[in-house]
Amino acid sequence: LSVRPRPRDAWAACAAAPAEEAAMGKKKSSKQAAPKPKPKLDTMFDCLFCQTGKAVEVKMVRLEQIGFLKCRVCGVTFQSRVSYLSEAVDVYSDWVDETEEANFRKDDGGDPLDKASLGIAAK
Repeated sequence: LSVRPRPRDAWAACAAAPAEEAAMGKKKSSKQAAPKPKPKLDTMFDCLFCQTGKAVEVKMVRLEQIGFLKCRVCGVTFQSRVSYLSEAVDVYSDWVDETEEANFRKDDGGDPLDKASLGIAAK
């Protein structure tokens, strides 16, 4: 008589499989990625009047809602109102805008407080 081999048990085959095959169906847990650091904005800028680089310092006083700007070399100062969203670059850009506006008025030849240069009609 010939003896046939028995069919293998399905569970025994899984238990004998290598670890790689057993973990194939499982979802791997991964650590949450660390948040990227926010880029820092400058607080030192170039002066428009003396052309010195990184000479203008901006300080924000949030409780008083005022931003102060001062050049260490030529001593020019500027103040601007700030909100809770404002940054130092906003105070600097306000200063640049005010300087350009003052230069435009001066080039126009009119008095800065002249009603005609401000677009107010005379009575």
